[in-house]
Amino acid sequence: MRWKTAIVALSVLLLSAGCAAAADSNAEHVEADVVFNTEMITHHQQTIDLAEAAKGRADSSFVRELSARLPAREQTDIDMMESWLRSWGEPVPMVTPMKSNLPGKGPKFDEAWLTALSEHLHHGLQMAENVRKTGKHGPTLELANKIIREQGAKMEEISAARAKSSASS
Repeated sequence: MRWKTAIVALSVLLLSAGCAAAADSNAEHVEADVVFNTEMITHHQQTIDLAEAAKGRADSSFVRELSARLPAREQTDIDMMESWLRSWGEPVPMVTPMKSNLPGKGPKFDEAWLTALSEHLHHGLQMAENVRKTGKHGPTLELANKIIREQGAKMEEISAARAKSSASS
């Protein structure tokens, strides 16, 4: 009898935990959360497009390695944001791939790519800062904080790599 009680109690506990996790995506949200997630999906896809543009064109190992790291992280966030939008009954944006207008290959490409990525990351930081002021959805605010930390770190990494490159030139 104790086993049956324990199994029922465990089942109820697991079921409630699952419902709580699902409820997180439906937690209170406001228009700012919807706008942020919609725009950040597009922004993250543009990051992936920038990373793809570096394939076969980047000269430095730094650009090759950084561009290789970006897509998986961005896609994970995209999938999560799309699920929130769907759970709120909001449309998921259809994102068209961005065409690269960056120059050729080699060092000129690397410098143009790093400039484009830095500006892009800066824009993402601004978007995340904005939703932190006006958003209500806890998971969206957590994502905004993560974006601020990670994109800020990438921008510092880019600055350090540029300084190192300039010093060795």
